[in-house]
Amino acid sequence: MHTALKLCNIAYWMALTMWVSALSAAAIAAGNVFGTMPQLGVTLERYKAVPPDEHWRLAPGKIMEGVFFTVDLFQFVAAPLTLVTLLLQLTLFRMPARTPSNWIRTACLVLAMLLFGYHVTAIGPRMNRELHEYWRSAEAGDLLAAESHRAAFNADHPIAMRLLQANLILVMIGIGASAVALGPVRPREHFHIPSLLRMR
Repeated sequence: MHTALKLCNIAYWMALTMWVSALSAAAIAAGNVFGTMPQLGVTLERYKAVPPDEHWRLAPGKIMEGVFFTVDLFQFVAAPLTLVTLLLQLTLFRMPARTPSNWIRTACLVLAMLLFGYHVTAIGPRMNRELHEYWRSAEAGDLLAAESHRAAFNADHPIAMRLLQANLILVMIGIGASAVALGPVRPREHFHIPSLLRMR
């Protein structure tokens, strides 16, 4: 049982690391790509009908689509694995579920999973559809339709960004609470712990 618990904890930490790394990578990549592209004067041969000063809006999406797809794949693996291993820790291995640290990490990680689920089932597919229609219309020279699809995409973009930011914050809080919940338990009689700081 001791070896099984170690393996469960290893899988848990690996999943959490994968999850927070994917979210962090998405935020860093988006900030750099969208922050740099307008300054480069990029022109795209396939979109001749689009005014050249608007090409910088097309190029970052082409780059970030692959990034966000990869991030979602990582989350699709990491989020369920995190919750499965957390459930095993609290049930099969009988970790104390009612400590503050376990309440905090469970609440944060479950909520992060729900937000991710909302993203991949509702917001993400709709944004992806509008983005591809925007590209298709722009390439065909139908600028009125392209602008309509871009506006629909932009309407969902703030929601998607808030979901990403909220997920990153929740997972980071979950990591901190996990460090407390899974850390070594020291004998309390050797030192005094103020009541406000007693997390376990």
